[in-house]
Amino acid sequence: MERRLLDATERLMGEGASFTELSVDRLSTEAGISRASFYIYFEDKGHLLRCLAVQVFGDLAAGAERWWGVAWRHDPDDMRAAMADIIESYRRHQAVLVALNEMAAYDPETGQTYRDLLTAISARMTRVIKDGQADASIRREIPAATTASALVWMVERACQHNLPTKPRDYDAELADTLAEIIWGALYLKPASVG
Repeated sequence: MERRLLDATERLMGEGASFTELSVDRLSTEAGISRASFYIYFEDKGHLLRCLAVQVFGDLAAGAERWWGVAWRHDPDDMRAAMADIIESYRRHQAVLVALNEMAAYDPETGQTYRDLLTAISARMTRVIKDGQADASIRREIPAATTASALVWMVERACQHNLPTKPRDYDAELADTLAEIIWGALYLKPASVG
């Protein structure tokens, strides 16, 4: 049900509708469900958006796993590939992410969901940093949690701010740039050494 509504929401927003303009009736019709079915699963559109956000951030975290996986943490090419996967997920789910960002500004519950999702990703990255510090591949002097939070929010803001207005051919440049910044912040050996 959520996947159908996610697809319907993204289709409608991709056609130019803003999330605030979309009615429950229109979303339900586009998803091929009844209005009554919508309310069996969701309290309102805000609840739908929060549920969709969990799915979307699951996709974003899956992209990061390409680098975060223990066997791959020491390869800058895997970090670049992970950044490319994250950017592709942002592109694919851009309509929902824009709506989430907008609604988070005025709906406290949505804002908290957004922060919680990014905090969970930061926690996972904190673990990667601590593991890298333990095996001496990541600089020991950096505070793991603070660095993870700063880097996660950097990636999120860079994607949120740039992707809606940039063409697809910008994505590779952004992926390379983010990978270089993150690699330089964390690792002891330059990315070009591989």
